[in-house]
Amino acid sequence: MLELIVYPKPENKRLINNSPFCAKAEIYLNLNKIKHTVFEYTGDPAKFPNGKLPVIKHNEQIIPDSSLIQKFLDKEHKIDMDSHLSNAEKAQGFAFAKMCEEYFYWSLLHERWFIDENWKNLKEQYFNNIPALIRGPITKMIRKQAKKSAIGHGMSLHPDETVLSLGKECLKALSDFLANKPFLLGDNLSSYDATAYAFISSVLHSPLGPELRKEAESYRNLREYDTRMYERVFS
Repeated sequence: MLELIVYPKPENKRLINNSPFCAKAEIYLNLNKIKHTVFEYTGDPAKFPNGKLPVIKHNEQIIPDSSLIQKFLDKEHKIDMDSHLSNAEKAQGFAFAKMCEEYFYWSLLHERWFIDENWKNLKEQYFNNIPALIRGPITKMIRKQAKKSAIGHGMSLHPDETVLSLGKECLKALSDFLANKPFLLGDNLSSYDATAYAFISSVLHSPLGPELRKEAESYRNLREYDTRMYERVFS
């Protein structure tokens, strides 16, 4: 059976995974009713391709990256969740998915990892499996590496207030585009809902980013979308 390998899952079932990318992979598998097991990995992800999670293990093959996992599953299981969409609608879905993954993600990361009060809580939740004697230096190194990546992207070159305001703009754009539609692109599910839901649920149900969570909670349609998607994915 196919195995999905992810970072450890939180106790809150509505927060599918602390990593939106791990959540996205699990959502996609569930939406398409693909039999799988979920393995929560507590070791160093550097042993896997790209040094990150999620990955899936299919027979002896390891496929990394949530987007590549999705493409692999589409080919392996002959899935086309977007056959009902026009090319223009697919372009809209792609644009919003990449806004979440390539832009909003860095605001989310910044709030959780680089605002000291939030980092303290994150460190206690994410890294409590590391022995106490070495937890300090290891987490300091991990945070430093994350900060280097965020600065390289450009988001974390800005002050905290600017980074959060940019993240809030993304949430408003998602809310405005979703409007009164049941799903991101209309009355029917599409592959892009896996990404949108992964990020919206991550914001709404994680205590580690209070400012962005408060902003997401202010949009009724995002809250309702989160509930609707949870029922669809995990029913």
